[in-house]
Amino acid sequence: MIEKILIQEKIPYKVIDEDKGYKLIRVNSKMHLFYMNNRGNQFLMERDFFDYLDGNSVPYAILCHDTSKDIFYYIPLNKNANWIKSCFETCDKESIYLGKQVLNARISETELHKVLKMIM
Repeated sequence: MIEKILIQEKIPYKVIDEDKGYKLIRVNSKMHLFYMNNRGNQFLMERDFFDYLDGNSVPYAILCHDTSKDIFYYIPLNKNANWIKSCFETCDKESIYLGKQVLNARISETELHKVLKMIM
């Protein structure tokens, strides 16, 4: 789904890694977008993926897609300090649920198009 939007908006991108339920995309060489899809609104962030995102010099954001209701959640994250970084720093878990922060970050597909165009 995310690739369809990027193509529609003529935004250059490169899929860095993908597996069932996620894609790590470098958008216009300016930002990493970690796209997760799930049937439902519970999304799990793996420590390895977060470490990769946080360890790079480019900004990053998370885009969650509830495929059962076709709802998007967009979470731009501050590189220096953000709640996911704090969660991983204060625990030894290998994954965390993104929880309420996701539900509070709902974005329409139209708004998502606008946000992605701004990366250009």
